[in-house]
Amino acid sequence: GARGISAEEAEQLARNTHVTVRNPRGSGGRVRRLMLIGRTDGGRTLTLVIESTVDPTTWLLVTGWSSTDPERKLMQSSR
Repeated sequence: GARGISAEEAEQLARNTHVTVRNPRGSGGRVRRLMLIGRTDGGRTLTLVIESTVDPTTWLLVTGWSSTDPERKLMQSSR
């Protein structure tokens, strides 16, 4: 919310075209974090940092922002 991303927009990324990449800042210990880069239904390109949980089908949203130019290029190259 503080960065202007609604819960609905965050949910849309997983349903729409997206790419997941390793988080360049790494993950601490056994915690696995990835960056999910994708588009909302409204066309915004967002980057979310997600973290694995005990349940392999569930991920925790850590933070997110409007994608940077290099992150947008990752999205475009995945097509």
